[in-house]
Amino acid sequence: MEIELKPIGFVVEENVVEILPEFEPALKGLDRHDLLWILYHFHEAEEALLVHPRKGKGVKGAFSTRSPKRPNRIGMTAVRLLKVDGRKLVVQGLDAIVGSPVLDVKPYAEVFDLPFGSVLCMEDIRKRILHDKLIEDYIDLEVQLQPNGFDCTLRKVARIKGTARIDFHSKELPEVEDIPFDDEGWVFLPKGFYKVYLNEVVNLPKNLMAFGRPRSTLIRVGANILTAVWDAGYRGRSEVGLVVYNENGIWLRRNARIMQLVFVKLSCETKPYEGSYQHENL
Repeated sequence: MEIELKPIGFVVEENVVEILPEFEPALKGLDRHDLLWILYHFHEAEEALLVHPRKGKGVKGAFSTRSPKRPNRIGMTAVRLLKVDGRKLVVQGLDAIVGSPVLDVKPYAEVFDLPFGSVLCMEDIRKRILHDKLIEDYIDLEVQLQPNGFDCTLRKVARIKGTARIDFHSKELPEVEDIPFDDEGWVFLPKGFYKVYLNEVVNLPKNLMAFGRPRSTLIRVGANILTAVWDAGYRGRSEVGLVVYNENGIWLRRNARIMQLVFVKLSCETKPYEGSYQHENL
């Protein structure tokens, strides 16, 4: 059985696809979509069944990689459509070299193209930690990795001493006083509010944010973690709030797992965080 494919356009500049005149009617309505799939041909690659992955070791089958060396040499990239200029599609994020034959253009459909959600699972978190340093200064990777998050650990605890002032544009943070651990690494916290510093350094790319939630054990003993969101592009050793509701207080040991980070992939890269807490505690 023979299958004949023909180009419907070409990559004429970086992030610019020009559709051939005979296919121009197919562009009608495309400007209503923000995200597109561009299917193209790896025309300068060789066909291969076994390849050497760029970030892996050894030889793998082409179907288990994103290598351009593969049967049929078909590439696929999700892009953001910036504008339709006549027969030209100006996009963002196209991973194809100039001259690549374009085989098809399809609108990105969230219901069909994102069937498994956008929260990173354990294996995705592991890969990003090992290859991209998503998290550094952790204690035990295998223990801290969770099915859909990563456990963060206690570095030190402080109590707030002064008064804060916050307006629309600025803030004056209160003084804090560190609470020392005893000789065995324990600290007793009576009922009240505390500032907690984490061990882990978080490095978020421009298309990933995170939420922090208390570990269930902390809630079961009468305490809770208060957090904001971790913005895309943030790098730092974070601080969170700890509220002890238990009338009898609680004991915590240095490096205790107290909070789980959950990572959410954004629909596109965004302006990275540039606030005053960037690179905190590093």
